[in-house]
Amino acid sequence: MKPRNESSGRPEPRSGGIVAVERSLSILDAFLGATTTRGLSELARATGLAKPTVLRNLVSLERRGYIVRLADGRYQLGARLLQLGEAYRAQFRLEDHVMPVLRDLAALTGETVTFQVREGENRLTLFRVESPQIVRIAHVMPNLKPLDRTSISHTLLHGDAAADAARRRQTVFFSAGLADPQTASLSTAIWGPPAQLCGAMNISGPIMRLSTANLDALSAQLAAAARGLCATLGAPFPDGMQPPELIRISPPEAPPPPAP
Repeated sequence: MKPRNESSGRPEPRSGGIVAVERSLSILDAFLGATTTRGLSELARATGLAKPTVLRNLVSLERRGYIVRLADGRYQLGARLLQLGEAYRAQFRLEDHVMPVLRDLAALTGETVTFQVREGENRLTLFRVESPQIVRIAHVMPNLKPLDRTSISHTLLHGDAAADAARRRQTVFFSAGLADPQTASLSTAIWGPPAQLCGAMNISGPIMRLSTANLDALSAQLAAAARGLCATLGAPFPDGMQPPELIRISPPEAPPPPAP
């Protein structure tokens, strides 16, 4: 017999998971972003599950230390989750999550892809995957450069997670010939919780190649890769994201000639 959706009475689709486990996880998810304890009715509304189902799962979660039931009958997260968080922190290596994304994006676009972070008034390349093409942009590691007018610097200086999430549209900066007359690049921000700038992902290539490329397509590929990495790092974008906004950075105006 197929399991039934508690709120609608319709059978729940199965995709290889275990429904009981997913229900318990949805209850834990209902505490994300909450600053106060949650009651049984609140959890039922948040998860779309019937109160008896929520209560049964809460009993199991409480027994294992993931949920604590307070004297007033409300619930809060248990210390077991803090232990899991500490274990995650101890095991976490940024490289393990960033490098596969960079490799896939380099193979998809055919250009050099980097992950850079801000270090004071500088930008530092932490990870890089070279373009598979013979003519490419090469980087020397470690690569520490001052923040400038390039797309990567604009991203590190002006990224706004809240604004991008609110309008469901990521910002992608494009620059050409600013730091290096032979180089063009596109960059977008990478976020971690809570809306914290972790760094920026950058596609760079020869200016003659990128200037004639389909920048809208490259922007979409970069934005999609960034969304996947943000989700992995714990800062997923909302559903229904629109195509990214491509902002072209203009070169600085030449100073006026000196007065005769």
